[in-house]
Formats: sequence, structure tokens, C-alpha cells
Amino acid sequence: MAISLPTQHMLHPGEILSEIYMKDRGLNQSSLAEALGCQPRKINEIVNGKRGISAEFAIALAAYFNTSAQMWVRLQADYDLFLAMQKVTA
Repeated sequence: MAISLPTQHMLHPGEILSEIYMKDRGLNQSSLAEALGCQPRKINEIVNGKRGISAEFAIALAAYFNTSAQMWVRLQADYDLFLAMQKVTA
């Protein structure tokens, strides 16, 4: 079974975190960082697409937002695969 990913643009998991999960709950980067016990810079880098979501951070996000860690890991893996495909086809 072939996996089909978008060919033009794909959202970084940080954009999904920011636009769907944080915005819906009225969270800013500092308040999320405090809730998760991490540095605000880490949240900033993730929501700005400069850092990926690690498996460990996926667990923290899942616990806080009542999602699954697998969801966050899959979002990151799909994004990483998209970038790799862009390099191969460029």
C-alpha cells in the first residue's frame, strides 16, 4: 500500500499545535511551556517550525491535550517524510 502525501505544502506539527490546540484553549507559548515544564524557547521553536516534536515531547503533549502520543509522532514523521520527498524530487 502506497502512502500519499501532499506534494506542495504540508503543515509542520508546530503549526497544528499552535493553530488548533493552543488557540482553541487560549494558550500562549509561555503558559504552555509552564504547564509542560519546559522552556518557552522550546515551544517557540516548535510552533515556528524550527524544531520537531520528539517522542518524549509527544508524550507530554498527549497528556496535556488528552490526545495520543502516536498522533504527534505521526504528524512529525509525516512532515519529515514530506521534506525528504521534496529533496528527492527537487
